[in-house]
Amino acid sequence: MKFDLAIIGFGVIGVESLHALVKNINKNQRLNVAIIDKDIGNIPGGVAYSKINSKFGFFNNPLRLSHPSFQSWIRSKTNINKIIDFIKRNPDYKLQEWSSINIENLEKKRVSRETYFPRLVYSFYLEDKILEIIEITKKLKLKLYFFQGFLQKIDFNSEHLALKSKVNFQSFKIVRKNGSFDIIKSKKINKFIESKKIIVGNGLLPPKKMNFSNKKLNNNYIWDFYTEGGTNNLLKKIENIRKKKNKIFITFIGNKAGLLESMLHIKYLIFEKNYNIQINVISKKFATLNKAKFSNNNKLYKFHILTTSRINKIKKSNEILNLLKKEFKIAILKKYNKYDVWTKILRENVLKKSIQKLSIDERKKYNLLIFPLIRNITRFTYPEPIKAKEYLDKHKKIKMIKGKAVSIKISTRNILINLENKKKIKSDIVVNVSGPVNLDNLNMESNFIKSIKTNVNKFDKRGFITDKNFMLTKQIYTPGILAYNFNPSRQTIIKAITNNSRKTINTILKTIK
Repeated sequence: MKFDLAIIGFGVIGVESLHALVKNINKNQRLNVAIIDKDIGNIPGGVAYSKINSKFGFFNNPLRLSHPSFQSWIRSKTNINKIIDFIKRNPDYKLQEWSSINIENLEKKRVSRETYFPRLVYSFYLEDKILEIIEITKKLKLKLYFFQGFLQKIDFNSEHLALKSKVNFQSFKIVRKNGSFDIIKSKKINKFIESKKIIVGNGLLPPKKMNFSNKKLNNNYIWDFYTEGGTNNLLKKIENIRKKKNKIFITFIGNKAGLLESMLHIKYLIFEKNYNIQINVISKKFATLNKAKFSNNNKLYKFHILTTSRINKIKKSNEILNLLKKEFKIAILKKYNKYDVWTKILRENVLKKSIQKLSIDERKKYNLLIFPLIRNITRFTYPEPIKAKEYLDKHKKIKMIKGKAVSIKISTRNILINLENKKKIKSDIVVNVSGPVNLDNLNMESNFIKSIKTNVNKFDKRGFITDKNFMLTKQIYTPGILAYNFNPSRQTIIKAITNNSRKTINTILKTIK
């Protein structure tokens, strides 16, 4: 089957791209569009925001940093009622405490801009967008075809890109039902789909694969935390092991977002249900994400370093980092938190204004070298998971182990982790939350992305080198985090994805016939 456009993944990128397409296409323009997703169980929401995979997860950022369209959506009484009703009908999601804190304001439509919502809420928002897509498409000559498929590679040998799946593609339909929609599977087709252009909507790459043997003996190694089900998957493994033994050892490889997500519920298991759980954390650095917490200072923070006059003089990319560090130092001396400064930086688009002062070469240096350093010192998140981790640490339930895990040996009884410094750690469950593999080191972690990387030699460790419209080649677009220039001004991921997807569609509509 041949298509004009194929959208790979029907998470945030896929839905936002398709929504922008149907809203902006000429009503008489004929296009055949394929939408391909690996796991239709994650529709709507994808890996990060589906009701299944994001169970127990929260946004890293408050509502005020979300995309304006989501902020508007969530203030609707109808949508607030959807959220409240879901929480009441699904007590296993453990949102009662969050609800008790926020329910009064929600019911009175006084939604605080500082509210941290459960991630699954975004699936309701995307669901409404999908329903709107279905209705708009009825009035267009655009034809949509949905497929489930496990993409393995791209064949670049013709005008059309040949997308090859590991198994036969399974077609399906999305039909409106009782204010929501159903997914109805249809016939299977062959393993090839061809398209003139594609939008790559894949999310985070998995962690780098580690050497390990006898994996069939024990399934308690979680390699790709979010894709394999996040905290919910970890909790199932804890319950299965608890049937066999009393004390459970859990080892996390990494000390960032994936670890923090599970802390709230592990704390609940230990101190409310009296589970005997001991946690190891293996990491080269013990620093984790920062609490998104304002200072007690009643006066709004005023810039001392990142002033307009200094920003206008910026010529080198490293100047942005240096000015930021100096601003943080002054803020601390004046009894402010870094988060006070960061909030003002985001509100006034300081990074965007600074980047605009750079030459093309300096912007490349910024994306490759400076941006990761800025990101490392400006990663603020929902404070409650950090508080839970600190509480567990205080009660000696967490042991921090400095080092790097290099290999794993699995037996029927436990998992043995070998460290670079020759230390060995035994554990019942091992969770790899070390972060996504760099694109330049990617090998066996994703065959599909490796296929693009092999055939299009335009990448560095930060991602594929795309133009300002996220075009990698005239046929391939990557508006997500796989682009090295994905989010230079440090917006929230969803906000960046939404804006990038719309920009990509506008570019495609100008070029596609």
